[in-house]
Order: sequence, then C-alpha cells, then structure tokens
Amino acid sequence: MTEVEQADVVVLVLGADFGFRTASGKSVTQQEFRRARAADKPILAFLHDVDVEGLQQEFRWEVSDYVDGLFRATFVNEQELSDGIVRALNQLNTNRSAVSEEEFEKQLQIRNANGRWGGRDHETRIELAFLPQPASPGSLRAIHAEHESYFLKFCQAGLSTVKAGYVDFDRDELTGIDAPGLIWRHHDRGLSWLSMILANPVRTSNHFDGYYISPTQVRRLAETAHEILCQGRGGWFQLSLYGVSYKVFAEPPAVATSSFTMSHRSEQEVEERRLLVPATPAAYGRWLDDVMFKFKRKLSS
Repeated sequence: MTEVEQADVVVLVLGADFGFRTASGKSVTQQEFRRARAADKPILAFLHDVDVEGLQQEFRWEVSDYVDGLFRATFVNEQELSDGIVRALNQLNTNRSAVSEEEFEKQLQIRNANGRWGGRDHETRIELAFLPQPASPGSLRAIHAEHESYFLKFCQAGLSTVKAGYVDFDRDELTGIDAPGLIWRHHDRGLSWLSMILANPVRTSNHFDGYYISPTQVRRLAETAHEILCQGRGGWFQLSLYGVSYKVFAEPPAVATSSFTMSHRSEQEVEERRLLVPATPAAYGRWLDDVMFKFKRKLSS
C-alpha cells in the first residue's frame, strides 16, 4: 500500500477477473482502491467492456458508485485504454489548474453589480452561472453577435417564445438579452449566467400554488441551462434559487387545499457550487442529485 500512499494519482484498470483474494476476502486491487479513496487520491478508473460476475461485478459496482474525485471510462482494447489514460490525465491537469472556488465566488460578484432583474428581485427565480475552465476571456465580441442564436435556443427549449421577442443588453464588459421570464448575460472574462422565473401553472381552484417550488421544474430548468451554457465544456457551476423565504420545496398538491402552513426563513436564496471537469450530462446529473437533496433540506427547516 506504500505505492498508493505516495502516489499523486491512482490509475485503476478493471478486467474480468477479481484477482488474488486476500485473507480479508478483498482483492489486492480492491484494497488499494479503498486506500486511495480514503486518502482522497485522484482516481482514474478504466473498466474493460467485458462480461463479469460475482465478486468482480460487485467491485465494479463499488467503483461505479464512487463519484468524488473520480474519472471513469470503459475500454475495449489497449489503444482505447491508452487514449483514455491520456485524456484523463489532461482533464486532471485542467482540474488542478482551474481557478479556486474563492476566485469563482469573486467573479460571481459581477452579477450583483449589474441589476440582474431591474427591480424585480423579489420574484422566485432559478439561476445557473457557469465559468468555463480553462477560462475563455476576450469572448465578448463573438458572443455579442450570437444574441439571436441564443434566443432561438431558449425558444426551442420552451423558455420563451419567438412571438414574445427579446431586448438586447450591452453594457461595458457585459452582453446578453432580456426576454419575458428570463435574462441571459455573458461577461468578457467568460462568466455567463441564465436566470429564469419559477412559476407554477395558475389554478383558480388552489390559491396556494404560488408558495411551492416544484423540484421537477427546478431540475428541468437546471438541465436546460446546462445544455445551453456549457456546450460540452467543463468548469465551475453555481445553481441558485432566489426569493425562497416563504416557499416550500415540493410539488404543488394535485388536489386543491383549503389551508397552508407558510414557511418563513431569513435566507432569501440558496446556492450550491461545484467544479465539473468534464461536465458531461451524467456528471452534471449526479451533481444535480446532490443539489436537489441539499435544497430540500435547506428549504424544509
């Protein structure tokens, strides 16, 4: 185990065989994996695309269930394995060279200085902010020319309508658009964010629908924002909910109710951040699972 403890990064290759089984019932490789995980070592896992069973299948499940600090991929031959290791090391290097969370938080202050909602900050909103890593400064001119393209993406995703139209936003190092129910901004440093109003369908039979934040809607909008902003890139993400002090994080009841226990908390917003490199839909989805769990806990107290 000394090699594991001294290693900067651990490369784990799993084939069809469980390998030598020690007195503990675990294989040597399994023990090394657990030691690396306990030591918080970066683990690059490669699973051979072959049929497995028994103890080796259970070990593969254990590796697949571990998502913190882990790069995981499958391979069918030596060339794919070699290419995968190179790709994983490049992504690990990107992770290590990424800006710190403190620097990301500092850049997020750009939003607060630019009146995101023009006096409508009391409305319940969801916002995804994204800073690609490596950063892409100097992109303002190119993004400025894509306003209509972004607006059409929003319309295709059901976030707005062509009929509603949009208004261009250009100020200093910021560009973007305002459309009914949403704003999108892009800063010359590479930071972009998409804010959308959270509103449940109005039902005259239930006057309390407006006090619910639908987890289904939150997740759908978060996934849509990721697809539009990320465009296959990895980086820092922050998902936020604003205007939550009187809200319940739950689906509106299917049947109209005559009473409602109103929540009140001092926090007006909840937010979660994570560096995701790569930011694949699967990796982002796993992070969203964690975010949704934490939002529910924060908004139930």
